[in-house]
Amino acid sequence: MQKPRVVLKFIWMEKNIGLALDQTIPGHGTIPLSPYYFWPRKDAWEELKVLLESKPWISQKQMIILLNQATDIINLWQLSGGDLS
Repeated sequence: MQKPRVVLKFIWMEKNIGLALDQTIPGHGTIPLSPYYFWPRKDAWEELKVLLESKPWISQKQMIILLNQATDIINLWQLSGGDLS
C-alpha cells in the first residue's frame, strides 16, 4: 500500500504564480493543507516555509525537496514572464 504524499500545486498566471500544498492519500483522494500563496504579491516561498515548519509530520528532507521545487517553479515563471508558450 502506498503512503500518503505531500504535493506542491501551482496556478500559473500572467502576473502571479500561486503555490499550495495538498496531501494525497492513495485510494481516498486529496486533502488541501494550505491556501494558495501568490508570488510576487507576497513572499509565497516564505509563507510556504512557515506552513511546512508548522507540520511536524513533514520531515526536514521532504520540506527541503518541496521548497526547492517551489524555488525552481518560481524561477521558471520569472524567466518566462508568466508566458507558458
